[in-house]
Amino acid sequence: MSDPKVSVCIATYNRARHLRGAIAGVLGQDFADFELLVSDDASTDATADVVRSFADARIRYSRNPRNLGLWGNTNQCVSQARGEYVLVLQDDDAMLPGLLQREVKVLDGSPSAVMVHAAARRVDENGQPIDQPPQSWPAVTAGLGFVADYWSGPRCGVVMSSVMFRRSVAARLGGFNAGLLFCADADLWQRMAFEGQVGFIPQPLILSRVHSGQVTTQILLDGGRMLRERLEHAEATRRLLAEQEANLDGVIRRRLSQYIASDLTTLRGFGAPLVHVLQYSSMAIRVHPPVLRSVAFFRNLILAIFPPAVIRRLKELRSRYWQSHRAANGA
Repeated sequence: MSDPKVSVCIATYNRARHLRGAIAGVLGQDFADFELLVSDDASTDATADVVRSFADARIRYSRNPRNLGLWGNTNQCVSQARGEYVLVLQDDDAMLPGLLQREVKVLDGSPSAVMVHAAARRVDENGQPIDQPPQSWPAVTAGLGFVADYWSGPRCGVVMSSVMFRRSVAARLGGFNAGLLFCADADLWQRMAFEGQVGFIPQPLILSRVHSGQVTTQILLDGGRMLRERLEHAEATRRLLAEQEANLDGVIRRRLSQYIASDLTTLRGFGAPLVHVLQYSSMAIRVHPPVLRSVAFFRNLILAIFPPAVIRRLKELRSRYWQSHRAANGA
C-alpha cells in the first residue's frame, strides 16, 4: 500500500463535542489521497466513540496510555504520519471545502515552498459566525520577511489549522517546541520560513472556533502565564534571528505591547474581574516596560472598567466595522 500524499493530524483531548465536525470536514474534502490520524491524549469523554462512528479506512485512531499534553501529543501524532505533506487540525476547528486540494496544489507547484496557509472564518462555541480576521499576507514570503510580517501586526496572524507543511522539513527542525505552550506553532512556522518559501491563500478555507474552553483562553486566565508565554516566544524569535544575523527588536517590542493591550479587553470580555485585569496590567508593566509607551494599553485599560457584556459588544461592533470596510474597498 503506497503512502498517502497528505497526513491530517488531530491531536485531541476531551473534545468529543467538536471532534465530530472536525473529522467530518476532513472526510468531506474533494481531495481524497490522505490519511487522518486521531491521537487521543487519554480523554475521559466519548472521544473514542465519536471516532468509531466514522466508517472510513483512511482514519487511524490511537489512544495514549497517559496524558502527554498538547504539544507532546501533537508531536507524537505527526511522528506517525506517512504523508509527504502534513496538516495539524485543531480538534475544535473544521475544514471548508477545497482546503486540501488547493494547498496541495501550492506545494506541488513550488518545490521551494515549505508550507502554505490560508485565511479563516471564526465561529463561536455553537458554530455561529463571529468574523473573518483581517489577514494581509503576500502570496509568497520567506525568512526574515515572514518573521517581520508575523510580528508587524494583527493582520498577519497564521491560523494553525490552515497550515500544510512538508513533513521532512518539520522533522529536520525537531517539530513543535513543547516548551512554548501558547506559541509553539508560531515558533515552528518561523523556523520553517528560513528553510524555504511560505505560500498564502487569501480565501477562507478553515473555520476557527473561539470559546472559553480553548487552550488560549485558559492560558490567558491563568494569572501571568500568557505574559510569560509571550516573552518566551519573543526571546525564541530573537535567538532565531540572531542565528540568521538579523534583528527585529523594535518590531517585536511594539508587537508585544499590542498583544498585552489586547489581552486586557480580551480578559475582561471573558468575564475576568476588573482586579484580575489590573493585576495583569501591573505585571505587564514590570516585565515589559515599553508597554507604557502604548496608547492602546491605556485605552484598553480604561475600557476594561466596563462590564464584560459591553466589552464583547464593542469587539463585535469593531469587527463588523472592519468587515464592512474591507468589503467596501474590495478586500
